[in-house]
Amino acid sequence: MGLSTSQIQQYHEHGYLVLEHFLDAKILAAAQAQLHLHYPTPAIYHKNPSAYPEFSASQFAGLVNFPWASFDLNRIIVSDDLLELVEQILETGDIRITKGELWAKYQGAINYDQMFHRDFGNHTLVVPREDHRWKELTTFIYLSDVTKGNGATALIPRQHTDHIPLGSRYLEDENEFEDHVIFIEAPAGSLVLYSYDVFHRGVQIDTPGGYRFMMLADYARRDAPWIDRHAWPHHGGRKEMQEFIESINVKQRNLFDIPPPGHPYWNAQTLKDMQIRYPDMDLTPYT
Repeated sequence: MGLSTSQIQQYHEHGYLVLEHFLDAKILAAAQAQLHLHYPTPAIYHKNPSAYPEFSASQFAGLVNFPWASFDLNRIIVSDDLLELVEQILETGDIRITKGELWAKYQGAINYDQMFHRDFGNHTLVVPREDHRWKELTTFIYLSDVTKGNGATALIPRQHTDHIPLGSRYLEDENEFEDHVIFIEAPAGSLVLYSYDVFHRGVQIDTPGGYRFMMLADYARRDAPWIDRHAWPHHGGRKEMQEFIESINVKQRNLFDIPPPGHPYWNAQTLKDMQIRYPDMDLTPYT
């Protein structure tokens, strides 16, 4: 698949890129069919919102961290097509996955409006490099149609804010950039690539009965360990994580910091004990 030179240039200059209908239709349909494992359908929610008070607790109440309850969901963030684009943007084949989230929003649950902000504040304890060295890549994967009326993220293309120091997380005067704001609208199955130094914000869902389902995944170069969001070993005891690690390939496991074949970590003892921890994992490549 891959990105063209002009698409890569747009990403670096504007800080974002939208690829409509990125997911294969069958993969999208399979993922959508499994959302019920984590969320009520929009029809069920809107029929009786009071039955789901948890979604009114905060803007982020609809977040569910990776791994999810179905491989049809989990496999998307390690797909070959997606990783190819990530490697192009980050300019290396040695990458890590630093975040995986599902996010559901329902009209009327809570006010989803936010201030314009840059995401680096909770992705790293340092600041982005102006020359984009040691990059980070954030992705949105739309699992429903996303329009301005049902929560399309508002974003200011980076060229309009490049003069603002990279240590600044919030815009002081949002009105100054009013004419430059765009809304990232796209159909289900679309992929949004953006950088954590781009100003953006969540918006209210105004469409009656509206909703938004998204998958979020972040990636970083392996030589930038200061960029991270989720600690994967924290989920190591979960059945979903065991099944995921057993099901994916060597390259995909390396995204989660499992040492690659040939690494000195692997010896007779670690191979034997990994087979105990992951009975259905093919350890042949590591021997």
